[in-house]
Amino acid sequence: MIAIDDILEKIVSKEIEKKEALRFFEELPEKEKSYLVSKLKTHLSNNANSVENNFSEKKERTLKAVTELQLNEEHKGFIDQMAQKLEKNAPKSKENASECQTYFVDQRRTGGLKKALKRLQFHLTYSECDGAYLYDIDGNKYIDIASDNGVNLFGHQPDFIKEAISKRLDKGYPLVGYTEELSQATKLFSELTGHERVLFTQSGTEAVMWAVRIARAATQKKKIVIFEGAYHGLSDTVLAAKDQFGNSIAMGLGMIQEFADELIVLDYGNMEDLSIIEDRADEIAGVLVEPVQSRNPNNQPVEFLKEVRKLTLEKNILLIMDEMITGFRVSCSGVQGLWKIKGDLATYGKIPAGGMPSGMIAGLTKYMNYVDGGTFDYDDESMPSVKKALMAGTHTRNPIKLAATLAILTEIKKRSSTSENKTDESNSCFLQELNEKTRLMCEELNSFFKTKNVPLIIEYFSSLFRFKFLDDPNGVVKELVFVLMRINGVETSPSGNCFLTLAHSDKDIKSIIRVVKKSIDTLMKQNFFYISDSIEEDEIKEDIRSTISTIPDMRNDPEQESIKNDQMEKLRKLIISDLNNFQEKEVTI
Repeated sequence: MIAIDDILEKIVSKEIEKKEALRFFEELPEKEKSYLVSKLKTHLSNNANSVENNFSEKKERTLKAVTELQLNEEHKGFIDQMAQKLEKNAPKSKENASECQTYFVDQRRTGGLKKALKRLQFHLTYSECDGAYLYDIDGNKYIDIASDNGVNLFGHQPDFIKEAISKRLDKGYPLVGYTEELSQATKLFSELTGHERVLFTQSGTEAVMWAVRIARAATQKKKIVIFEGAYHGLSDTVLAAKDQFGNSIAMGLGMIQEFADELIVLDYGNMEDLSIIEDRADEIAGVLVEPVQSRNPNNQPVEFLKEVRKLTLEKNILLIMDEMITGFRVSCSGVQGLWKIKGDLATYGKIPAGGMPSGMIAGLTKYMNYVDGGTFDYDDESMPSVKKALMAGTHTRNPIKLAATLAILTEIKKRSSTSENKTDESNSCFLQELNEKTRLMCEELNSFFKTKNVPLIIEYFSSLFRFKFLDDPNGVVKELVFVLMRINGVETSPSGNCFLTLAHSDKDIKSIIRVVKKSIDTLMKQNFFYISDSIEEDEIKEDIRSTISTIPDMRNDPEQESIKNDQMEKLRKLIISDLNNFQEKEVTI
């Protein structure tokens, strides 16, 4: 439902007028209406909660961000000035971005694309990188807080990784058979994480896909529980949205509903949803969870996850901890070590891959044996004892990535061993200074946003942080902030996830803070924020949420299909009515 997602983004970012939104909604098939309503409900709920939690004490004075439809001639003049400045600073990057479109297919180039800002939104072309910095082909230097989507814990191309890769290249990199790095890397990985066995894959998406396959093979059950707001890669087997009845819906064009039917999408942290897992335990092979969601790092439901762990142990359900982002970031044992909640399986990538394309699955021997049948002795009668699930890949044990992985893990172990703290989490101590720097930076900026009364916060966990725009999360002001940061020498991530690394100096962090503050001050000076009485809008949003919440729960109940259809028709009329109310009162959502 990529087309629906595009329209949804345009609705919530006010890129299309209300009449057009109403017309589009009326023409949708029922399933797509359901999907759109579910996403709209989530958007409204998230906005209300964020505003209530962070700006309630100054509600009557809360500034609002200008939407694309509200841009006036002064705004457009400022955007034009910025476009001219950026084109002057990075002409080669703009030219290369245009040339790349002909043959290179890239979804990310359209992420957040706004018609009014198009001239500002071309991707930079980097010529080199080093430590905390990126350099473009026009000679500009940037402090990098994208960190290659969280890969570079030690910054770009640290010497110990470059040396390891160079030595392996000199020896060659045979893809079939073993190299000496393989046994060393897997042993060290298990030692640092506490998992019994480990498997290398070709990507993070593939690691999650295979972990799900292991869970189904081990339990002989089909259903997988995932949670709203989590991201587990691009496999059809783990991508689904939830409609207002709790049913799973395929998320994009080309994706098959039958895959979504095998997923149960729940709300992360909602204790009431545990009853669904308990009631359907005979169907559920695994619960797949980002313990701290990369898209919602403030949501850290420790007690909820402990209850999930208890329930999965009782019901013969595998708990799969997706630590693609958090693994080796908060500690070597990730959130599992921090919260003392161990998964049966866990997926990794990013940091321990050393910048090379890779993923990892680690876990209990009894489950990992479903990949290779288990261990045996070459000198006796023993043979693999477990029936295997099909898994393969040409680059799963590519020696170049193994060399990088071994170098990263060796460096982590070396830094850990210098710690005087001998607690169970001694392997995390060298990371705590970085995590504390991240916290202090984010708190200073959040205090600044609050003082300025702008609808913006930074959510963070360990060295991960995200800018969250409360009233217009996909709007022009969000994109303008990032463009201004780029113009002033700080490069952010198209995905929204930002990171501090061990390569960032205190001076770099001060520069990041200064650039963010300068960008907000500039937009305030140019009147991209305005004072608005939001009470009426909040009341209308609450009416919609209350209306939707009165609809009965009909999760995956075929006997209730006719009732559900009636309810969907009522819901359609209610949504149209509410959208009309927005139009009549000149309120935007």
